[in-house]
Amino acid sequence: MKITVIYGNNRRGSTYHSTEIIKKAMLECGEVAFEEVWLPKDLPEACLGCFNCILKGEGHCPHNQYVSKILDKIISSDGIILASPVYGLDVSGAMKTFIDHLCFMWMPHRPHGEMFSKIGFVVSTAAGGGTRRTNQTMMKALNYMGLRRIYSYGRAVAASSWEDVADGKRLLIKKELSKKARRFYFDLLKRRSLRVRTFTRILFMMMKGMISRYKDDNLDKEYWRAMGWLKDSKPF
Repeated sequence: MKITVIYGNNRRGSTYHSTEIIKKAMLECGEVAFEEVWLPKDLPEACLGCFNCILKGEGHCPHNQYVSKILDKIISSDGIILASPVYGLDVSGAMKTFIDHLCFMWMPHRPHGEMFSKIGFVVSTAAGGGTRRTNQTMMKALNYMGLRRIYSYGRAVAASSWEDVADGKRLLIKKELSKKARRFYFDLLKRRSLRVRTFTRILFMMMKGMISRYKDDNLDKEYWRAMGWLKDSKPF
């Protein structure tokens, strides 16, 4: 089993330690290999809004040398963990930059077939509020990529560092996250046989109808046609 972990910052604070709890609980269940991506180190450039990835193809992104490496890790993984601290009541700027760079593979454009069988886990912590909005942002990105199932966990830790988090709260986080991590692990074992969510089915059919009306030379339409999705084939 292989998991790609995307960290929304380089600081090893409460979100990092929460992710470590997930990793440890999964390793207690069985063999797991973790690939790690550290933002912004591994993706130091912000999306320019140039539309190259949408109109010309992802290879035309001016930051493709970074994006393609991350994407290769994601595609080859069974599951994805997105871990972001709360910055300004939402994801970190680095995590938002990561999400922006992958919009070309959302369902309205060119979703990757392998994404429809993957399981996701989004994690956030904050000194105060904002974990709900932060997790919603990360979940929305994974939803639009077509993931089969997504776990979510957020916790206000009332501290600016993991060392300052109250012992009782750390124990609670460990208990709650370990339980979810075990469920995450066992869902990954059967990920291709899990029921496809209604949201995914409806969004896919909506996008199929929309894209079928595009001009024939539209890149998204060419992709969907090549995948057979404009007829009876589906990626799930």
